[in-house]
Amino acid sequence: MLSFKTINKARFGVISLLVAVLAGAGGVAMIWQQQPPPPPDPKLAQLTQKVAQIEQSLAQANMALEIERKTINEMNTTLLSLQAESLEQQLALRFYQKVMAPEYTANGVHIEKVILTQGISQRHIRFEVLIAQLEKRKRYIKGNLALEIFGSIDGKPQVLDVAKMIKSTKDLKLSFRFFQHVKSDFELPEGFMPERLTVTIKMPRQRGQKAANVVQEYPWNELIKLPMQPILPTAS
Repeated sequence: MLSFKTINKARFGVISLLVAVLAGAGGVAMIWQQQPPPPPDPKLAQLTQKVAQIEQSLAQANMALEIERKTINEMNTTLLSLQAESLEQQLALRFYQKVMAPEYTANGVHIEKVILTQGISQRHIRFEVLIAQLEKRKRYIKGNLALEIFGSIDGKPQVLDVAKMIKSTKDLKLSFRFFQHVKSDFELPEGFMPERLTVTIKMPRQRGQKAANVVQEYPWNELIKLPMQPILPTAS
């Protein structure tokens, strides 16, 4: 068996070793604390600056996007208001035409819009006529559309019947309840100078429909739409 004296010597040795280790660790810590901090990494500083710039740009973009959204919402609201006001004015105009100018409306039928478009050549003309029904009706409106062009050739008055210049007169037949879009094309005679266009809706008498005509006249120059010309000359 180990003697008490031997055990005490062993304990003393272990304690001395622990004290030495702790003292060494404390010395290392003191030396580490006394060393200057490492210099800043320039790449890390650049990355930090770039991140800050990106965050600032993103904040500005979000603000601009929010302003744009508000602007679009305000524009949409204004546009809807203008459209409602325009519709009100159109309805008021139709009512006025029906009451004060009955020659523009018959059997509740009204010529809504007339469009003339010049084709590739000056004599090639496309036309569109939109006819609308202003009253609620159960029966179809039946009839024909007639277009006459007043003008001159060599200074002499001439009247052209569009029905004789289009490919098929079926394009001028009318049969609708709410509206009908009539369109076709024709070619003006050589040397003809158009001045005005007369559009007539001819509705014969039939069941549920009175015999009536709706006639409207338009200056040619106010209707014709010229084709768009190239901004830059084409290479020859």
